[in-house]
Amino acid sequence: MTKPKTIGKGTVDFKQEFASSKATNAQMINNRKIINGDDDGLMQVYPLKHPEAMTIFKAQLANTWMPEEVEMTRDIEQWNKKGHLTDRERTLFKRCLAFASNLDGILTDSLVTNVSRHVTSPEVRLVLARQGFEEALHVLSYAVMIEALSMDSEEIYGMYRQDKVLYEKNRHVLESLGKIAHPDFKTGTFSGDQTFLEACVTYQILEGVYFFIVFLLFYILKRNNKMPGSAEMIQFINRDEDLHVRIFSFMINTIKKDQPELWTKEFQDKMASHFKSSAELEISWGIHCMGDGVLGLNPVNIRQYIEFIANTRMQAIGLPPAYKARANPFPWIDEMTQGSMIETNFFEGRVREYASGTLTWDE
Repeated sequence: MTKPKTIGKGTVDFKQEFASSKATNAQMINNRKIINGDDDGLMQVYPLKHPEAMTIFKAQLANTWMPEEVEMTRDIEQWNKKGHLTDRERTLFKRCLAFASNLDGILTDSLVTNVSRHVTSPEVRLVLARQGFEEALHVLSYAVMIEALSMDSEEIYGMYRQDKVLYEKNRHVLESLGKIAHPDFKTGTFSGDQTFLEACVTYQILEGVYFFIVFLLFYILKRNNKMPGSAEMIQFINRDEDLHVRIFSFMINTIKKDQPELWTKEFQDKMASHFKSSAELEISWGIHCMGDGVLGLNPVNIRQYIEFIANTRMQAIGLPPAYKARANPFPWIDEMTQGSMIETNFFEGRVREYASGTLTWDE
């Protein structure tokens, strides 16, 4: 008998010779999981096992934007006008652009080659495919900013070769993603599944903690009437990243529900330590970018902000907060990211869900 072909992790019904399958469509959908679930490779997304993923996907589609549409005229004038930006502000801008372009480049490649191939829920793979597109769009956005401001591309993209703090941060990111990047890595075992879950936590940190110093520094410039077009570009990127955090929180929590044996006390402690070390690295990067202080930012409120962000991300996946910080020291950021950029607060808005039919699964 011909051995069934496999796509991803699941066994499909396509063989070299036709044979009737005993599994019904409903049974296959009910057996879907984020990883290690049934998967015929056809990307059937109606009905749904994971409607939350489709809700996120439709929100991603509603967010569609193009970097070339962002008006950069005032930024060009301000960048080229001597004295409009201080030397510290120009250095801050370049360092933020360098790190953001490096990180989004890493994420674009890693999502496409290392994460999606292990996911067996088609609706989740749709979200990840769209996320890969958005990360690529972010890479293009930074290129548009560099070109518009006539920057030296070598200085920005190659800054990690000259700036040791940036080099260490990039190295930490690559090491964090390295385990599932190995071509022989597979899920389907306790060790493999726990490693994949750890990678999901890493992505949540990269999307939900590591970008937020960059966002803050661009926003503080705009708040002081400096580089508004660049900040608007970052607002669009920030809006995308908020959904990226949401999908990885959903993936983490769903894998925990499907395979609670993975969420051991030892593993939770390891993930909490991962959050704390990453937050400290982000705080150090922020202080490195701004020095003793710039435009109302200082080491104290930078730390409070990142500790608040880290707590929020940890609680979203069921980890206790690591820090005492309970309030955002920059509440005006909410208006930056949810005011003029988004017509409806996403978490209060309603997106029509696809029907789930008569399928049944454990809630």
